[in-house]
Amino acid sequence: MNLRKAAVVCMTALLLPAGEGLMALTAREIIDRAENAVRGNSAMGTYAITIKTRRWTRTMELKSWDHRSTKRSFSEITAPKKDAGNRFLLVNKTMHQYVPKLQQEIKISPSMMMQSWMGSDFTNDDIVKESSILDDYTQRLIGNKSIDGTECYEVELIPKKDADVVWGKIIYYARITDCLPVRQEFYNEHNVMKKVMALSGFKTMHDRVIPTIMKMQTVGKDDRYTVMEIKEIRFNVAIPDYIFSLQNLKRK
Repeated sequence: MNLRKAAVVCMTALLLPAGEGLMALTAREIIDRAENAVRGNSAMGTYAITIKTRRWTRTMELKSWDHRSTKRSFSEITAPKKDAGNRFLLVNKTMHQYVPKLQQEIKISPSMMMQSWMGSDFTNDDIVKESSILDDYTQRLIGNKSIDGTECYEVELIPKKDADVVWGKIIYYARITDCLPVRQEFYNEHNVMKKVMALSGFKTMHDRVIPTIMKMQTVGKDDRYTVMEIKEIRFNVAIPDYIFSLQNLKRK
């Protein structure tokens, strides 16, 4: 290799993100790594969800089963007592809710996926994960950016034409060192940012390091936010099919 070629190789290496060397990642690979890390092919977990407003604070506990490869999920509120038994099922791209006080199943229409989940800053879609940022969006790497002192990839997600999704655009920030997500910005169809989710509390859960705290805040509402904290989670576990059934949803 002559000196000129060697200089070009060295400069290229310096310009690439730290930790990647000459193996630069595509936008899709970044998102794929992030999703695999935080969701796996399947997951079972317990969560604490705290809704904070200017006037009051409310905390719920939730159990969740997620089967990413078949796009099915099931969630159940376990506390407090007045909310316990509320259940949410996603199967065949249809969301169902069971309300124990009414002893009734409610089918959530696609137009309602954008609505608040249990009065929180999360949407119905956030909880059951009906949308797939890997399959329903086109990914484009638009640069690098420092988020709270951490160098991150900045990936733009634009919905595919035939995708039934709730957001007009998502900006996704993932750590350059390991592609773990640190921030997501959600925009409506008019390119107006409506919500921001900050991810933190990185630590080992089960067999990997993941962010364990997700803070969702609605833009323009500085006096309220919702925090979801992972208390326990296991990845790539076998989940019985009956979990994702209407019988389980409506059980007494």
